[in-house]
Amino acid sequence: MKIFLNRLASAPMEGRATGTPGEQRATEYAAELFRQMKLIPAGDKGSYFQPFEFIAGVSLGAKNSLAVVLDEQTTGKYILHQEWRPLAFSGTGPITRSGVVFAGYGISAPADEKLEAYDSYQGLGVKDQWVLVFRYVPENVSTERRQHLLRFAGLPFKAAAARNHGARGIVVVSGPNSRVKDQLVKLQFEGSPAASSLGALTIVDSLAEEWLKTEGKDLKSLQDALDNGQSVPGFPLKKVMLETQLDIEKVKRWGRNVLGRLSAGNHPLPGMIVLGAHIDHLGRGEGNNSLARAEEKGQIHFGADDNASGTAALLELAQYFSSRIKDHPGEFRRDLLFAVWSGEELGLLGSSHFAQTYGGSPERQKLTPDIISYLNLDMVGRLDQKLVLQGIGSSSGWKSLVESKNATLQIPLSLQNESYLPTDATAFYLKGVPILSAFTGAHADYHTPRDTPDRINFPEMNRITRLFAGIMEGLEAASEAPDYQEMKKPENLRARAGMRIYLGTIPDFSKPDTKGVALAGAAKGGPADKAGIQKGDIIIELAGKKIENIYDYTYAMGLLKIGEPTTVVVQRGAEQVKLTIVPAARE
Repeated sequence: MKIFLNRLASAPMEGRATGTPGEQRATEYAAELFRQMKLIPAGDKGSYFQPFEFIAGVSLGAKNSLAVVLDEQTTGKYILHQEWRPLAFSGTGPITRSGVVFAGYGISAPADEKLEAYDSYQGLGVKDQWVLVFRYVPENVSTERRQHLLRFAGLPFKAAAARNHGARGIVVVSGPNSRVKDQLVKLQFEGSPAASSLGALTIVDSLAEEWLKTEGKDLKSLQDALDNGQSVPGFPLKKVMLETQLDIEKVKRWGRNVLGRLSAGNHPLPGMIVLGAHIDHLGRGEGNNSLARAEEKGQIHFGADDNASGTAALLELAQYFSSRIKDHPGEFRRDLLFAVWSGEELGLLGSSHFAQTYGGSPERQKLTPDIISYLNLDMVGRLDQKLVLQGIGSSSGWKSLVESKNATLQIPLSLQNESYLPTDATAFYLKGVPILSAFTGAHADYHTPRDTPDRINFPEMNRITRLFAGIMEGLEAASEAPDYQEMKKPENLRARAGMRIYLGTIPDFSKPDTKGVALAGAAKGGPADKAGIQKGDIIIELAGKKIENIYDYTYAMGLLKIGEPTTVVVQRGAEQVKLTIVPAARE
């Protein structure tokens, strides 16, 4: 197993980013091992590989231009990347000379039980116009109002609202109160579809100031009024017209899963057991998921724990079961499928592709009875306190099976019911398959070049592998498939649209029953580290808000302001420690 991990997390694999030569080498290595183990190819066209196409990002073509007409005189073209930039979800092509209308924060939020609707477009005509809107949400409104607006503050949401009101395009400006590191929104693809023919771009504050002066307005005063909750009606910029050419190209690549099957013999029970782990990582940290320090930018992100560890454990298990079936034919009653996924870091692409295409029917709602269970290994190389097993709530039989197989191993466990997970298991749970996912916890090296093989706890990783061997043997020997229990998705588990606060805390997910948010540490040099927060601290209060779980914590973070000190209270042993933390900008 150590040999497998060292090879996967080596420099020649270059961080195994999906669609790169490093990923190709890593998946070829896994396939070659499957060949040596004599697993049956279970990929496409009789191979071990299951390719899938994906959009790796966007790039700008050669025909991007933006010019403004003030008082019917063209002032010249603005400088790309210095003064303006198209947004990744923008439509493409020329947009003829069109007017501009200021529309505040550009948010259309419906009323809920406690709050009135918030509509930046009320009484405002924007048909065939560009709308100029602020980024994010008003700063100083009530906490309830701010949290409500955050749900509709993502830029794709704002673009959709503009399009629904008949706008031709949307122009996003950060504004002085946002205190961002870069006034221009990054050109990065986040899985959002293009907004049809709607143009979308971002400009620096100085350009917006230039346009607003034509109406006797200034950016700071408008943002101050909106941030304080005042009703600021939108207005047309009668002397401003825009001419644009937007040229955005989607960058498409191919990734591939590796699939190998072990047959139980001539008379297997129906339904196979799937064991999966993702092989991809972050390459050199080119995307927006890297947590590398400034001096580490561009370095290989080796991904020893994430997730060479899970893949190495899977390969070890494939080798073990291959030998057992060879030496003891007829003992096994169910087929085993070993699945090495790619694209997990980009949004569970490989596992989702498998789940959607299995059996040749994208409309298939359930993968059962063909697949009776899915086991997942994602970051199992850094056991420090407890092995986290998630998905316990997906089947009534998991708890007793796990405890029986752990009786001799005595691995400290944290059994968690949660089954909607940010890992490949979710692709199967959504298709009616009971899941079980292993994880040894977050650490300060996560998604950095410091996640290297020398930091792996191999003895404990070996014990985890033995536990999963026992679980698979128990599933394989049982005459009945495990039942499936549908769990309610947490209502407050939603994307943090508009969230731009960075604190640098590293939650410890091995302690789900902790009242508060237990921490595995703090990112070096981040706000939490500077505030004096330590490994083992439990956050129980932030900005005056009581913290009992990760959702309370996320909620409270949405209330913070960049650069504005606030208090955080941590439980440190028997003592409660009150600290001051200064939130930083995430982008």
